[in-house]
Amino acid sequence: MLNIGRAVASSCQGVTRREILRVGGLGALGLTLADAFRAGASPASRKGGRETSCIFIFLSGGPSHLETFDPKTHAPINIRGPYGAISTNVSGIHISELLPQLASQMDRCALLRAMTSTDGAHSGTFMTSGGSKFGASIGAVMQKLKGGSASGMPPFVHVGPNGYLAGAGTLGSAYNPLLVADPSGKQVQLPQLTLPAEIGTERFKQREDLLSAVDKTRAAWHVNPNVEKMDLNYQRAIDLLTSEKVRAAFDLEREKEDLRNRYGGSTFGQSCLLARRLVEAGTRYVQVNWYGEPAWLGWDVHGADLPGIERMASPLCPRLDQGLSALLEDLQQRGLLESTLIVVTGEFGRTPQINKYGGRDHWEKCFSVLLAGGGVPGGSVVGASDNLGAYPANRPVRVPELAATIYRLLGIDTNTDPRIRPFLGDAAPVSELLG
Repeated sequence: MLNIGRAVASSCQGVTRREILRVGGLGALGLTLADAFRAGASPASRKGGRETSCIFIFLSGGPSHLETFDPKTHAPINIRGPYGAISTNVSGIHISELLPQLASQMDRCALLRAMTSTDGAHSGTFMTSGGSKFGASIGAVMQKLKGGSASGMPPFVHVGPNGYLAGAGTLGSAYNPLLVADPSGKQVQLPQLTLPAEIGTERFKQREDLLSAVDKTRAAWHVNPNVEKMDLNYQRAIDLLTSEKVRAAFDLEREKEDLRNRYGGSTFGQSCLLARRLVEAGTRYVQVNWYGEPAWLGWDVHGADLPGIERMASPLCPRLDQGLSALLEDLQQRGLLESTLIVVTGEFGRTPQINKYGGRDHWEKCFSVLLAGGGVPGGSVVGASDNLGAYPANRPVRVPELAATIYRLLGIDTNTDPRIRPFLGDAAPVSELLG
């Protein structure tokens, strides 16, 4: 029998095709991995070095731009709030005093200060899909256009609570991301990558036994004639499920403790670290979600039944400051920042006027987005909000235009490639961010 979930990997007659399909839930999940390989085109060649990857960080709940990247220190107190601004390592750029570590790395970042959206609801689908009518994440579209990753890694991974962010939308399940709800290692099971079929309540409690069993099974598969007879896409799915490289990329315990501590012990910090490991191994697109539920863990600082903007000072901004600054620093030290695009946004900003509960409400008319790496010119600011942070004063950027910028930086020619037009309409990239 073959029962990897209980760390048993033995078979007197070899591995059967039925057993292979059961492994990783391939049968139960509609052969998702094999279908994904079949659906995609051949991986794009890597001309001139690494293929550019993207880490799209979604700050669920809608972060206040006034307490992060667009403070209004000269506005009345009921607009500017209780927190001040600090200078950064780029002359003339100031951000919130709640983000001191990021202030020292602003030369690696670009800010969009006149981002505007038409969606003021808590749905991350609009922002993470670029407003596409297909409701598909940019990561799913990239997989459709470019196919699997040349590295053999999953091309599209979602890290953190699933929440309400875009997956494959109407493109079909073959383009859904690999979901990793808990990057900390407490939840070892990786949907579509592990073996959940009939494993019961005690599954994966013995991490080392499980990994040892997978190693033994991989060896059995590689010499089994049943594998050789399978469709190439099934073989690729099996290679992914049992790849030492894939397994290692998802294993945060391989990182030194001081580096894990540098990112912070929060789910967000560890998600950033896992995202770095994934792009380093060759994943093209990592979608990181700050939180799922309950709402008070995220950036929804209404006040009333939820805490107000005091939560920006603790714990929200300190966790963002630590995790994101560690990610930028880590990528730079490894020589990966130039080939890794970082995008940091929420679904909208917050109202300039502090409400009667000491919080800020939803405000999609003007907010900020941070980008870094991937060829983005660091130390730059595109656009500006008015004196109250309420409306764009110049150079507004719409959600599809941000998406067009991401596609262009990831190697899709938005001028000449007709395949991208259904996802963008007539939106053009933000030229100031193209270097």
